[in-house]
Amino acid sequence: MTCAAGLLILSGMRSPALPPEQLVTSSDLVRHFGLWQERAARAPLYILHRGRPRFVLTSIETMDALCAAHAPDAAAPDAAAIDATALLDGMRDLVVLAAGDGTIIASSRTARAHFGATVAPGAAIDAVAPLSARAFLTDAIRRVLASGIGDRLDIPSAAREGRMLTLAIEPAGTGVALFAQDGTPEREAAYALASAYALDAALLATTGVACVTINPRGYAVDPSAALSAMTGLTRDALAMIRFVALAEIGARVALGEAIERALAGEAPAPLQFSLLVNRADPVTVRIGLAPLRLGAAIEGVAAVMVVA
Repeated sequence: MTCAAGLLILSGMRSPALPPEQLVTSSDLVRHFGLWQERAARAPLYILHRGRPRFVLTSIETMDALCAAHAPDAAAPDAAAIDATALLDGMRDLVVLAAGDGTIIASSRTARAHFGATVAPGAAIDAVAPLSARAFLTDAIRRVLASGIGDRLDIPSAAREGRMLTLAIEPAGTGVALFAQDGTPEREAAYALASAYALDAALLATTGVACVTINPRGYAVDPSAALSAMTGLTRDALAMIRFVALAEIGARVALGEAIERALAGEAPAPLQFSLLVNRADPVTVRIGLAPLRLGAAIEGVAAVMVVA
């Protein structure tokens, strides 16, 4: 049993069949603590562990007598922190709980693996950010505490150089819960996509050059505006026809074989053929093909076409 300001968590209790609104997973409890805290004030909540109730969350008023009968020894370890850690360790997210003064109460196993001793109980929560970003994190936490409304923040990781963290800061009782995700892969993906669009715009401006990705089924993936301008077909139309159909009939076999060699991991020699143009005469183009590798797998073919 754990007594805390305003709420009580009991463990190891058996319960009868309960309505769904009184059952909650530890993950959902931490993510939406404000909502479940209000429900616990009206009726006990049973916190699930592996699908079975393990803890009970209820108001302190309801359990005053029980708490008084089992007052914790001041010299004993902080039972609330121990139970909070047990709950958080079942989560995959990087989660840190802090009191209203910014002192860390508990953290998830994944958070401890990422931040190390930085998130030990008693440490300052702003230490998860580097010195250059601590003021921003402190201000965001103050806003959440004052308004009761969650906030989001992107900061560099203080523990791992070159990594960016996306933080969700949510009110949790009289303190806050901080959910951290490594946002570096998403940022890198967004940068790569932005670069691809910028390259497409540059190719369209130069005319006579187009890049295209061909999937293993032989269709263009997200055809570019440059390819659309070169062929006179809309991007939707380009996505619905096989890429070899853009070549004159006599060149389709050779183009198809070159694409197959690239899909097999080879680097075929550049190929020259006549490209069909909607409502215009064909144009002679030169195409270079290369395998598109994702780890050990080949996911398609990258091609560059230049008007000869």
